[in-house]
Amino acid sequence: MTPLEGLRILDLSRLLPGPFCTLLLADLGAEVVKVEDPVQGDYMRWLPPYQGKEGAAFLSLNRNKKSIKLNLKSEKGKDIFLKLVEKYDVVLESFRPGVMEKLGLGYDVASARNQRIIYCSISGYGQDGVYRDKPGHDLNYIGYAGVLGLTGQVDGAPVIPGVQIADIGGGALMAAVGILAAAAARERTGRGQWVDVAMLDGTIAWVAHLAAVFFAGHPPPTRGTHLLNGASPSYSVFETKDGRYITLANIEPKFWEELCRLLNREDLKNRLFDEGEDKGKLFAVMKEIFRTKTLDEWLKFFEGKDVCVGPAYDLNEVFVDPHILSREMLVEVEHPSLGAIRQVGIPLKFSRTPGEIRTPPPGFGEHTEEILKEIGIGDEEMAKLKEENVI
Repeated sequence: MTPLEGLRILDLSRLLPGPFCTLLLADLGAEVVKVEDPVQGDYMRWLPPYQGKEGAAFLSLNRNKKSIKLNLKSEKGKDIFLKLVEKYDVVLESFRPGVMEKLGLGYDVASARNQRIIYCSISGYGQDGVYRDKPGHDLNYIGYAGVLGLTGQVDGAPVIPGVQIADIGGGALMAAVGILAAAAARERTGRGQWVDVAMLDGTIAWVAHLAAVFFAGHPPPTRGTHLLNGASPSYSVFETKDGRYITLANIEPKFWEELCRLLNREDLKNRLFDEGEDKGKLFAVMKEIFRTKTLDEWLKFFEGKDVCVGPAYDLNEVFVDPHILSREMLVEVEHPSLGAIRQVGIPLKFSRTPGEIRTPPPGFGEHTEEILKEIGIGDEEMAKLKEENVI
């Protein structure tokens, strides 16, 4: 048994935020049906680089899901969709605000067919507000949220993060929480509801602890000026002898003092809170210290010691690390044409009802007939729907 067994989701989303959300839910047991338009489907299928004939990123985001082709611009396609809504728990969509309403498939219509339906909309700026109709991508959202402005060196330009913070953190994760919260509320009320997830809102939530400083009347944190974004030698990244990088995060006095003891530099233990010119000199000392050994030598030196250190891995190094392998964060999924494909594992661990990988990513429209037969569409009608490009 899996945690979300029995939860049925119609996923109309494409690319990253929606599919990442439903990947998490599918891995935990939800039945997820990707509703794809018959021409292009999820664009991620066709984005290079490829693994076989499909995009590698699509394969990574869509295991444990089914796929149907359905033309939601056709009247028959809309009718089929609403019949599916009657039998499902969740609709997830990530179109621009107003698109589903123009199709005649918005929350009000879906709710009229199934009052228990949970309808989750992921968008950049939300279903209302000044920027409602403004186009955008991850970089725009983290810019508005202040995350980009906080990232980088004091005197340098903002640095683009290596992963999509707004797409995943502000959108996908917030949507997953919203869907599960709405499902919990439905258990008490018997009614579903509309969950409005704006990637900008979700990303602003990430800066709550930093915004608190500003709200309390202090100068707002800026790039490279606070403890956790580069202002302290105790929480920083240093180059090693072999041109690689080590991470230090010894912000508590007990860790900093132990680090100094291990480095045989107990003269530095009272300098954790240096400021100004003294802090600059401390940075220079630490840089020189960590250039004396290779990264592997430093990791061996600190092994088993009570200090917060680690490597700044490249991705090819991540998936050979023994701890990461022991946590099953690298898995193999058997694909019908590609054989065993490597993927990131399930991040949530449960003691009694663990998630599981049941099926590989679906072929384009692979489950169309299977799903439509569940709502009473027979072979003859199925053939007509294909001829009319409804499915």
